[in-house]
Formats: sequence, C-alpha cells, structure tokens
Amino acid sequence: MLAIFSLLTIVTLSVVMVRVGSIALQLTGLSSEIASFQAQSAFSGAGFTTSEAESIVTHPVRRKIIRILILVGNIGVTSSMATLVLAFIGE
Repeated sequence: MLAIFSLLTIVTLSVVMVRVGSIALQLTGLSSEIASFQAQSAFSGAGFTTSEAESIVTHPVRRKIIRILILVGNIGVTSSMATLVLAFIGE
C-alpha cells in the first residue's frame, strides 16, 4: 500500500513540476501553449525538432529550465519504476 501511495505522490509531483516549468518558460516570453508543450516534451524526454524548440535552445534561461525538466523527468521515471517493482513484488 505504501508503494502505491509513493507512486501517486511521484505522479502528482511530476504534474506539478511540468506546470512550474511551463510557468517559468512563460516568464521568459513564450506563449502559454508553446511553453506548456515544450515543458511536457522536455519532461517526458520526447524531442521535437521545431522552430519553437530552436528558440528554446538559443535562449540561455530557457535552456537551463529545459535542462532541469529533463533531469527531473529522468529521476521521476526511475523512481516510478522502482516504486512499481516494489508494489508488485512486495516490500
């Protein structure tokens, strides 16, 4: 039961982190739609090659935000997998 609660906590924190990243990208001048899409794609590790992605890579603050989202996304995936393994095989 603790493992399921941990998984739900990780999922909730992931959603919050994507939203925070989206708001941070909006503060750098991106529209809310572009910022939310780029934050979600960076967090999930899906790389989309678009002119929007190019504008993020050339801006130093946006690049730092995206780098943090990629790192946190990878940590979240690893934690989720470990939690799922614990949930299925027992603690």
